[in-house]
Amino acid sequence: MPGTPASFFIWEHKGNIYTTFYRTFIIYKDCMSKIAEDILSSVDIIDIVGKYVPLKRAGANFTGNCPFHNEKTPSFMVSPTKQIFKCFWCGKGGNVITFMQEIERIDFRDAAKELAKHANIDLTKYQIDPKKHDDRQDEKEKIKRIHKIAQKFFVEQLAKHPEAKIYLHEKRKLSDQTINDFGIGYAPNSHYELIQELKSKWFSDKDLIEASLAKRSQTWGDIYWFFRHRITFPIYDTMNNIVGFSARVIDPNDKPKYLNSAEHKAFQKSQLLYGLNRAKNDIKEHNALFIVEGQMDVVGLARIGYRLGVATCGTALTPEHLKLIKRYTENIFLLFDSDEAGQEANLRALTLAYQNNVFPKIIKLPEGFKDVDELANTADGKEKFDEQREKSQDGFSVIFQNLKKKFDITSPIDKQKILNILFWLIMNIENNAMQDHYLQILWENLGIRENIMEAQYRQFAKSWGKFILQQIARKTEGKKYEIDKELFVAALFYQDFIKQFIENQERWISLLELVKKIITTLPESSIAQAANEEADNKEIVELQLGRDKELHDYKDEEKKYQMIKQIIMPILQKYIQRITKDTKNSSDLKQEILNFMKKI
Repeated sequence: MPGTPASFFIWEHKGNIYTTFYRTFIIYKDCMSKIAEDILSSVDIIDIVGKYVPLKRAGANFTGNCPFHNEKTPSFMVSPTKQIFKCFWCGKGGNVITFMQEIERIDFRDAAKELAKHANIDLTKYQIDPKKHDDRQDEKEKIKRIHKIAQKFFVEQLAKHPEAKIYLHEKRKLSDQTINDFGIGYAPNSHYELIQELKSKWFSDKDLIEASLAKRSQTWGDIYWFFRHRITFPIYDTMNNIVGFSARVIDPNDKPKYLNSAEHKAFQKSQLLYGLNRAKNDIKEHNALFIVEGQMDVVGLARIGYRLGVATCGTALTPEHLKLIKRYTENIFLLFDSDEAGQEANLRALTLAYQNNVFPKIIKLPEGFKDVDELANTADGKEKFDEQREKSQDGFSVIFQNLKKKFDITSPIDKQKILNILFWLIMNIENNAMQDHYLQILWENLGIRENIMEAQYRQFAKSWGKFILQQIARKTEGKKYEIDKELFVAALFYQDFIKQFIENQERWISLLELVKKIITTLPESSIAQAANEEADNKEIVELQLGRDKELHDYKDEEKKYQMIKQIIMPILQKYIQRITKDTKNSSDLKQEILNFMKKI
């Protein structure tokens, strides 16, 4: 509409539809640029990255393990002067806004909101109307607002239905404080009440279906909601937006026990963990995280003093979940139910963890308790849990112990079944030393000679050729970031960057003079292009971070200089050969270049 800045709302008036759209788009773009500019000038990237990645000073920069892929040797660099980050293994890089988008898996707007909070920037001062923009264009934001209204409705309904409150107090033993903390509500046994509430807020049938809060009746054609006569648990993303619900039965005869929101634009089950939004700060503080089976187990852990629990949202643990968890800690405890299904869940989770170079411990519940929820309902639940946590063991050892109880280790057939399961588990480990460690545990405890055990393992690995190929494919997905070698050399000479690594003044002067001669003679070369102050040098600046990372650890100046020569000489010699062989170049120029080479 006229006078509505940046609304993206196409005003169709007097045939001016495209002009108006273009005008509002430009206004919106300018607003976003201004917001980004103010954030980048107000927020220190070290402060933000440091909340997610332990950083160590490395010369003028900081280094740490990359949060976007598995690594033990740091290849992740952050520059406080240039206010950028770069991983020289997986290739991710950018500014503080890019980092926030990548680390939290959010869009520009949410990243800007979070960083604006950090810098106390008032976003309302910018020429933009977020409400109208959200209403008409941003489907994810619309879905989040729908869920926020639904959550308010469910909480209000809990207060109006004593039977639901009694169930939570008497059956589940939850206090009002716990109910409020987790936003637990109640979906009444009605088909249309919530729908009427949402429609009164001007949301359409399509909106409610896309938000996974309603379905369309095949018989009557109208829509109805499908969370009925259930306790509701809001599911939050890591930025504290409600994006879905999990609803638990009150009547044990109702099926299924849990009913979860279907996936939609703002809710990907493979990338969300219930409870992480509440627990993430505690997880980082205590460097520990408990993976449990369901919402009530997360609540149970909180009741006994551990705000460190997370659970998947109606799906098995995924690689994306592990990557999300590793942003906060690698000290993981598996705490699944004590039944057969729980043991299978332990094995699946452990396999996935090994594939991601994480080695969780497993906590066994005390005898007689099926899950954490049951344990939390006892007066000494915390003491019992603390005892079991102290006894927690490496996941492989616990799986091995469980298998020895399940199978007869005096039977060669059962022994081979144990080996097959554990060989498969070991094969998911990349680290050879860790593989060796677990194979040793097997031959020592199963009475099999070491050479026989190793032969069996090799035979098993060979027979699982397809699996091996899958592992190789997985490794190559994260192959080392590769770029043009000439640009690496150019990065050393851009803005005289090389001077900080060479103490001998005569050496670096000779190098710089030589490069200046090359630039003048060969203006089309990569070094010449990089020396152009007006060129787009983002890639060159990122490469300087990589060079800084490679060279700052060299304490011996001579070794550092030889390292630099090893890097640059093949490229420089290629240029020098071109110059000396070109008959158009004067003999004085050629001799001058050779003199500089002698000094180097």
